[in-house]
Amino acid sequence: MEASGGVNNNKKVCVTGAGGFVASWLVKLLLSKGYFVHGTVREPGSPKYEHLLKLEKASENLTLFKADILDYESVYSAIVGCSAVFHVASPVPSTVVPNPELNLQVEVIEPAVKGTANVLEACLKANVERVVFVSSAAAVAINPNLPKDKAIDESCWSDKDYCKNTQNWYCYAKTEAEEQAFYFAKRTGLNVVTICPTLVLGPILQSTTNSSSLALIKILKEGHDSLENKLRWIVDVRDVVNAILLAYENHKADGRYICTSHTINTRDLVERLKSIYPNYKYPTNYIEMDDYKMLSSEKLQSLGWKFRPLEETLIDSVESYKEAGLLQSA
Repeated sequence: MEASGGVNNNKKVCVTGAGGFVASWLVKLLLSKGYFVHGTVREPGSPKYEHLLKLEKASENLTLFKADILDYESVYSAIVGCSAVFHVASPVPSTVVPNPELNLQVEVIEPAVKGTANVLEACLKANVERVVFVSSAAAVAINPNLPKDKAIDESCWSDKDYCKNTQNWYCYAKTEAEEQAFYFAKRTGLNVVTICPTLVLGPILQSTTNSSSLALIKILKEGHDSLENKLRWIVDVRDVVNAILLAYENHKADGRYICTSHTINTRDLVERLKSIYPNYKYPTNYIEMDDYKMLSSEKLQSLGWKFRPLEETLIDSVESYKEAGLLQSA
């Protein structure tokens, strides 16, 4: 399950949004592989980033930079001198922005699109070898016109108009940002590879929760009588960061990669959880959904990527939520 590939020779790399769920695990992995890591965060002295400073080798090999991805100069200062940039920073808003006129551009689209443009411009100026941009399956699969009888692969793109019409701003922003990243790469020659994860679960390193973990926490904690029996495509955060590093270290990596491991509906997911943790108040009724889609990570697996069993992800997730006190009222 470990990423493999070129020797890093103590290379210096940058991770944007280093304090986030996926990015924190990526920083941990990079440090364990001997990389010197520049991590961008909003306030380096904030207690919310203490978990990064406690990582093994952090004291000697991790430098946190105060940077806002909407501020080009601060981004460039963190990136200059790095051989690779892992662009992970991106806001994950609620599906519907409460006041679209006021918040849409500022909270969602600008950080994703303009922020990505700033990162790419800085990478070009700093002569970065490769950029690995963490996009999302939300940029791949949110399209009512995709065929249901065929697996969704990297040639598929979400429909931006459909995302707008359904007020799925995260989907819209991720699709627009990834499209622009490839356009920029084509125009300038910058080496860009994207990873498109599905729902990312797994243990948390930071003390606060994140939007993807909330999907599981809500099932355990909120005591719903009924839930939509949605199809969920799940991948472990530790497998995601292995994929991200693989996309940098493997010279054959090219284009975009869907990153998903397990497909399961809500009812079956609850049954799995119930068999391991029987004492939570689980839903008893389900609203059936017509949302069947197949997503393929075959391209990523062809690079040598592997993933762990779903049960391991669920157990490690729940145990870490308990340790962080996120399930206390359950």
